[in-house]
Amino acid sequence: MSQTPPPAVRPAPRRMSNAAKWVVGLSLLNLALLCVVSYLLYAVSETWWVGTVLTYAPRMPYLLPTIVLLVASLIWHRESLGINLVSLLIVLVPVMGLSLPLELWLNGSAKTEGEVSLKIVSCNVQAFQPHFEKILDEIAAISPDIVALQEAAGGDPRLDEYFRDWHTLRHGHYWVGSRYPLSFLADCEVTQFGGRLAGMIVEIETPGGPIVLGDIHQMTARFGLKELNRNTLINGDGARELEAYEGERYFESIDLRAAIEAARGDRPLLVCGDFNTPASSSLFQKHWGDLQSSFDVAGFGYGYTSPCKGNRVWPDNYPWARIDHILGSNEWTIRQCQIGTSDGSDHRLISATVVLKPSQK
Repeated sequence: MSQTPPPAVRPAPRRMSNAAKWVVGLSLLNLALLCVVSYLLYAVSETWWVGTVLTYAPRMPYLLPTIVLLVASLIWHRESLGINLVSLLIVLVPVMGLSLPLELWLNGSAKTEGEVSLKIVSCNVQAFQPHFEKILDEIAAISPDIVALQEAAGGDPRLDEYFRDWHTLRHGHYWVGSRYPLSFLADCEVTQFGGRLAGMIVEIETPGGPIVLGDIHQMTARFGLKELNRNTLINGDGARELEAYEGERYFESIDLRAAIEAARGDRPLLVCGDFNTPASSSLFQKHWGDLQSSFDVAGFGYGYTSPCKGNRVWPDNYPWARIDHILGSNEWTIRQCQIGTSDGSDHRLISATVVLKPSQK
């Protein structure tokens, strides 16, 4: 007579430790918050004061909780590693603004015989302080064809000496130097902020024909952000004043772009300078998004340009915002874009190599 084997005893499910529960919960919360931050940065941006604050705040600190949670996952709950790896990807790419010129890497940009290539440098030199010679050294290493400076009022003997054989123009605190003949077209007077000179527009006679260059400096968001403190956040005055200030910046951009288009005509256009606005900003996309951003097209990395001057909670020469740009109309092919490395100014310089498309010569 056969005996019925005893039923198999299933092992009791392994209980999750309290530490593992905390890791899972915090990992999910961190992922959700990063999705919200990404939405505010790109979909909302400067249309709401909270988005404005996030747009101009440092983004590297978002790495800290994600890295801590990655380590915690390895120790207490490895199944949650995937959640934190997704969070890490969100921080590194959309939040911090990683640029990967995939199209340029995959397709390249074949040179054509007789093409007209121009190297351009732009920098806000902050009244040639604190170490303008560092900027000149970087410019010498690049060997550009066109240089556009902002905050260059009054000039500097070192600038005049270095570019003594170039064609140069100065208007207010804007300065443009070129290896080719150039002429003044118009200034960019705006009525916002009590009236200010927001840029200079010139024509340059390149070997490929005349082009138009706008050298601009938009108003910073910093003064509006300074209105925010504990008291003004509680009574609502800070948010209202910041949004009113952002409205002024919005209309300044409209007037500035209109002045550039009026002077441009049908010539190829380059616009460079201190936009005081990252490419992710709704303000930037509204008024400049139809132009090619050199760094977005051909730059690799984050391209942060300002501020180089640190403070009590941030080190010197570690900028966190990419607010300096070189933009081009569709007549251009952008081959290369790089950001300087020195702290000769509170802004790092930006350089780009651009080529007129064959049909535009």
